[in-house]
Amino acid sequence: MGLERGGWRDTHPDFDMPHAHDELRYARRHELMQDLSKETLTFRNAIGDTRCRCARWAFLPGRRRRAPAVHWNGVTWRFLPWDFETRSRTLARYGAGQLAEDWHQPGLGVTYAELEAHSTASSISTHLRQAGNLKGKIVEGGNPFEGPRSRGVPEPPMKTSHTGAVYAKA
Repeated sequence: MGLERGGWRDTHPDFDMPHAHDELRYARRHELMQDLSKETLTFRNAIGDTRCRCARWAFLPGRRRRAPAVHWNGVTWRFLPWDFETRSRTLARYGAGQLAEDWHQPGLGVTYAELEAHSTASSISTHLRQAGNLKGKIVEGGNPFEGPRSRGVPEPPMKTSHTGAVYAKA
C-alpha cells in the first residue's frame, strides 16, 4: 500500500466505456498524469548548476488516487547489456575521443547477467510475452536486439487485433 495524491479513482465510473479507450483524454492530454503547469519538479545536471524546470516528462508521474497503477500501458522495455556498462562499452567500441571529457558516468555497478534472472521472473509474473533472444538464439516474433534471456515465458504471443493488423499493413 502506498500514499498517492489527489482524489479517488475507481473502475466505475472512471473507466466505464467509452472513456476506457479515450486516447485523446489519456495518451494526449495526460488525464492521469501530473499537470506541469500547476506543479512541477526541477533538476540540475551538476551541483553548481541553476535549477531547471521540467517542461515535459520523460516518464509520467501519476496524479489522483490509483492513477499510477491504472495508466500503465503494458510497455515494459528490458534493459540491454549495454545499458549497464555504457561508459566501458562505449570506450571499448569507439575509443576515448567519443565521450565528453567531463562525462564520468561509471555504469550501474551491476551487470545485465547479474539481473537477468530477476528480469525474466518479472516478465513471467507480469505475463509479458515472447522472448526475442533466448540463450543467444534469436526467436522469431520477439525483439532480436534484446539481451539474451535464460528462459522463455509460458504464454504465447497475443493474437494481432484487427486494428493492429491494419496498422501493420499501413
